[in-house]
Amino acid sequence: MSDAPDTSYFLPYQDAWIDDDAVLKLAEKSRRVGYTYAASYRMFRKCMGDRPAGFTQWVSSRDMFTAQELIRDYVARWCKLANVAAAGMYGDNVQVIDADKDIRAFVCEFPGGRRIVSLASTPEAFAGKGGDVFLDEVDLHKDSGRLVDMAMPCITWGNQLEAVSAYRVDGSKNTPWARMVAEAKGANPQGASLHRVSIYDAVEQGLVEKIGEVTGNPVARKTFLSDLRARCRTVAAWQSQYELIVQDAAGKLITIEQIMGCEATFAEIETMLKTYPTAPRFAGYDVARKIHAAAWHEYARIGVSLVLARREKNRNRPFDEQEGWIRSRLRDAGRPRIARMAIDATGLGMHMAERLVRDFPGRVDGVNLESTRRHELCMLLADRFQRHRILVSADDQLRADLNAPLKSFATNGALRIVVPSFLDDAGDRSHADEFMASVLAASAADGPAGPHFLPRPFAPVQPYNQQAVM
Repeated sequence: MSDAPDTSYFLPYQDAWIDDDAVLKLAEKSRRVGYTYAASYRMFRKCMGDRPAGFTQWVSSRDMFTAQELIRDYVARWCKLANVAAAGMYGDNVQVIDADKDIRAFVCEFPGGRRIVSLASTPEAFAGKGGDVFLDEVDLHKDSGRLVDMAMPCITWGNQLEAVSAYRVDGSKNTPWARMVAEAKGANPQGASLHRVSIYDAVEQGLVEKIGEVTGNPVARKTFLSDLRARCRTVAAWQSQYELIVQDAAGKLITIEQIMGCEATFAEIETMLKTYPTAPRFAGYDVARKIHAAAWHEYARIGVSLVLARREKNRNRPFDEQEGWIRSRLRDAGRPRIARMAIDATGLGMHMAERLVRDFPGRVDGVNLESTRRHELCMLLADRFQRHRILVSADDQLRADLNAPLKSFATNGALRIVVPSFLDDAGDRSHADEFMASVLAASAADGPAGPHFLPRPFAPVQPYNQQAVM
């Protein structure tokens, strides 16, 4: 890449979007690269150009704040530059679009009766309507398929539908948006005009220089990309939001290859733990009684990584013995101190968790694994394996537990994580007990408790760039 700035007002990919008059336009794009900004100028140009009196430009955003922002921050800018007084250009004209469903929108009205109607993600708002349609961040809408289905008839009488989006972090190749883009790349039965701009494409075409011009804080392209990547919490976030990589919501949550890439021998782990004896410890405990095994995972946090220091698995152990063992470990002065632990507070573990949280304030966290938090914690553990920020012992049974959880895609578009039961090598039934203990331990390590211990890094983190940035 060269660092020569582009001299035109809009970046090349923005100009290409503005000038495209195709009936159906799709943009597979990175987040925050200026597509909505360019689209707002196209909308303004339509309302000030040769569109007939009464023309309506519909806009569907994720929420009401974004819907207002399009009018107040973007359209208003073009009105001011052109010295045009449009009613509602400051986002203060809220009108009822459908009284029965209480659907409201921000409306900007231009001379000649032309208008821009900006509303939140409400598929029903398009019923019986006509005009041009712009759908912003389609894949991030709650019901994107229904949104597209309801908006498409609006363009029957010679109008235009424009849709842009990054991919969902927890999406798949089967979301309505991913399928539309894939079809446009293939046989293209809808005859769509497809635009594609990853973060690398945007940077190549001058995004970094444009941001520096606006903010007054110029940075090098490499620095910009590195900083942007560092702010992404997970690999999936970076890939889906910036690199245009569709996430796969089917198959294993953590693959065998990812697990084996984060394995070490027992002797290697012991050497590492002896090298850093004061590294803080974090633990997770998955409660079970008869059918499944209770599991304890204890990790030392060394740098940005977690190193498996101890694992215990017990079957048919009375609850009072389980609780007594945990209390003993939390009070054990002869072993590295547990800075924080998380315990399964679902069902069987509820009472034990309540007592431990009460008696060890700030050190024990009860986690309801039937809540939405379960999904997030499972994904965070998977991300550690993707980034090589966890080290576990090379063990067949542990590998099977970590590899057991599956990702599936529900009919409503939500990502589900399924933890199946299976027979282990000893013939006992497992419910990925050690996987859940590891999830809980990682949760404890990511919590607010515990000191930071930052020695020299013991293993390289895999590079994130899939394209060379020169």
